[in-house]
Parts: sequence; C-alpha cells; structure tokens
Amino acid sequence: MMNHSDRIFSSKELDSEDDLVEAMTKHKWPLCYSFYHDGLLYLNDSDSEDDPEYVVMKFDKAEGHHDVIGREVGKIKPKGMDAAGVHKFIQGMRAGKWSMENPLHVRAEPVWHHSCQLCKLEED
Repeated sequence: MMNHSDRIFSSKELDSEDDLVEAMTKHKWPLCYSFYHDGLLYLNDSDSEDDPEYVVMKFDKAEGHHDVIGREVGKIKPKGMDAAGVHKFIQGMRAGKWSMENPLHVRAEPVWHHSCQLCKLEED
C-alpha cells in the first residue's frame, strides 16, 4: 500500500530500462520526482531522499489535468541493490512475480520541475 498518495509528483519519461535502473541506483532525487517507463509510473514513496522507495503504478487513465488513476503493481527499495538486481526485480514485477492490484489515484505532472513542500507544482 502506498504511504504518500497525497503527494503531487512530477514525472519524467525514460526511454529504456537501463535509464530507469541508472536513475534508481546512481542518483538522488527530490521525494516528489517519479519516472515513467513502459506503461508504469515509479512514484517515490519514501520519507527520505537518501533511502528511496518506489511504488510502481500501472497507468490506466488520466483525469483532468494532473490526476492519474491506476493500480499499484509493485514496490522497490533500490538502496544497496546493484543494477543487475534492480533489472531482475523490474523484469520479475513485469512478469507478475509480486502481483498486486491495489487501486491508486495520484496527482502527477508529466514534466520535471520542482517547487516542493511535496510538490505544489508552482514553477513554470
């Protein structure tokens, strides 16, 4: 179950699984940043930028300007994992290994920008 569904996320589409794995294992991001790859949103559900945890959401539909409706299909905490481990987790999740169907409704802006207090999206 997602801990911070009340956050407003800004997201960036990544072209490859390698880009996604690199983003999760080699960088530190604001808590309101998320990634979109291959039909899935990876939403930072952590309490600390130093210890990221991503809820993975299957995107079903958009509503209005920022509302995203879908289902939670997995959760990954990549800290301490190597790239091969994250790839293996993502591939297993996509194959249904950690299948979940928790409904989710979040707010997400389809571009990265940052103003925060988790994230009020006031920059333009």
